[in-house]
Formats: sequence, structure tokens, C-alpha cells
Amino acid sequence: MTRLRGGAEAGFTLVEVMIAIGIMTVGSLGILAMHSAVSGANRTANEMNTAIAITERWLERVERDALAWSEQGINSASLTGTAYLSELAGSVADTAWFTPSPADPSIESYRFDYFGQDDTAGTNTKYCVNLRLGWLRQGSSARVDIRTFWFRDGYVPGGATHAKWVDGSDFRSADCDAATADGWDLGEAPNVNVIFASTVVQWLRRE
Repeated sequence: MTRLRGGAEAGFTLVEVMIAIGIMTVGSLGILAMHSAVSGANRTANEMNTAIAITERWLERVERDALAWSEQGINSASLTGTAYLSELAGSVADTAWFTPSPADPSIESYRFDYFGQDDTAGTNTKYCVNLRLGWLRQGSSARVDIRTFWFRDGYVPGGATHAKWVDGSDFRSADCDAATADGWDLGEAPNVNVIFASTVVQWLRRE
């Protein structure tokens, strides 16, 4: 009879354990990177959806404002008495982008918080809204452009990274007035997202 010598026990060597740990580490890093990318995409999509909802809300506000425009003419009393369309009164040229003054600032605002709610106090602003008006047919129909803009996710406010920016901390504290189109030049700012929309309004004939 032949006897086996040594009786070595089965197991893993140190090198094998280190290789296994390395493979697990690489796999884990890949999963974490994917999780971070998915989370960032979800945040971006949520911001975009919020901005779209804000823009649609302002479309409704402008169209509601147009219901008070009941007299044809560039200088009509009803046009002058509107909250937003009055910017066109007395002028045949398009307006520049401007920050709208809500009819009731205690309820409505051109500033919005992270959840897309009107930030009437101006303490938690993330989104800002601008309007631009122009005549399609002078005195009877007008085009209204609406723009909602906000910092891209991941930008840390407080230090401007674009020559035409206002200070980030001011923007976060609701200084939308300083962030109009002329002040920001949003076509060049790399860390700002923008949503555009347009609508057409006309005076309401009342017999």
C-alpha cells in the first residue's frame, strides 16, 4: 500500500486573495460610477421638468393677462393697464428681455425655488424668469417669449466662472433682477441651463 505524504490542506494563497480583492474593487468602482451618473441624470431631468413646468405656468399667466387687453391700439388704456403686456404700450419696437413684475407679488413671482414654487420672499431662489415682447400686428397681436434659467447641477455658486456673470451667491439669494439677458448673455454662459417658450396673444374684442 502506498501512503500519501504531507496531507496538504486546500486553500487560497495570499496572491489569489489579493487578485480577488482587486477584481472586486474594480467592479465596485464601476458600480459606484454608474450610480453617480444615473443620480446626476435624474437630477438634471428633474431640474428640466421643473423648469418646463415654471415656463408653462408663465405662459398661462401671460395669456391670462391678455384677457384684460380689450381695446385695440398701441396706446389703448386696456393695454396700458395690463401687468405684463404694458411693456409694449407706446412702442413699435420689440422690448429687451426684462424681469416681469407680477400683478400680485404676494402670490406670484418671477423667482422660483428648488421645487418650482413661487419664491415670493426671494430667499430660496433657484430658477429665474424673463419675458420679451414684440408686435406681430401693431396694436392687435403680440408675441411673448419666455425664458426660465438656472445654474446647472454641480456648479458651486460663490465664484463667477464667466466674465458676464453676476456673483453666484447673489443669484442663489434671489437676485434675478441682476440676471436679465443683457447682464448674463446666456448664449455664452457655460454653467446655465435655459428653457425657451413663445406664445401669441391678441386683444379681446368685447361687444
